[in-house]
Amino acid sequence: MVVEGVRFVAEAQAARVPTELVLYDPQAAREDARIAAAVAQAEAAGIRTIEASAHVLAACSTLDTPPGVLAVVAIPPYDLSTVLASRDLLLVVADRVQDPGNLGTIVRVADAAGASAVAVTHGSVDPYNPKAVRATMGSVFHLPVVEGGRDDLARQLERRGVRLLVADPRGTQDYRAASYAPPLAIVLGGEAEGVHPLWREAATTLRIPLYGRAESLNVAVAAALLLYEARRSREV
Repeated sequence: MVVEGVRFVAEAQAARVPTELVLYDPQAAREDARIAAAVAQAEAAGIRTIEASAHVLAACSTLDTPPGVLAVVAIPPYDLSTVLASRDLLLVVADRVQDPGNLGTIVRVADAAGASAVAVTHGSVDPYNPKAVRATMGSVFHLPVVEGGRDDLARQLERRGVRLLVADPRGTQDYRAASYAPPLAIVLGGEAEGVHPLWREAATTLRIPLYGRAESLNVAVAAALLLYEARRSREV
């Protein structure tokens, strides 16, 4: 995956994520000591560094204002079976989530709330999309993110006795009254279609009350409410 900006390049190095190359603008490195330090650190680690003009970096970048440095880093090789083996499992399932900013924010929230991992089903946006990676604010380097088929994931969760809670505007239970005892998976659906019917058939559906005139909550906001409620209930 590609990470852009000195913060993400440095954080990938700090997390010891294998890095294939660092591409940087030498003029930007002269003007920004942080970029120069990140390049020097990469060179000291034996990572290939390549100088490029500003217009080349602009062509490689997905940002309106190229940051002056980017890196190609390895996608962490997490294994779903290893993730699910935790007795204290708190898994977030992102099902049919299409917006990369939302998916990245879900990863960031899951990391902040101490979740075990995020599982992304096929049909969702690529979690290593540059916009999704930026929205994680570096959490993608610390929290396991796994991808897989919906049916296979559901079978594995059932086989391991993992309870399912599904966020649904028409849910049968208020999210504050639910049990969040582990092992647990919280399933969040896409912005347009919500979760696949498969999840509703196998899980308790939770609703988050809306007191104003808004029709719904952003999926990442819903993730934050449910995950922090899960964390709070475990600490009571």
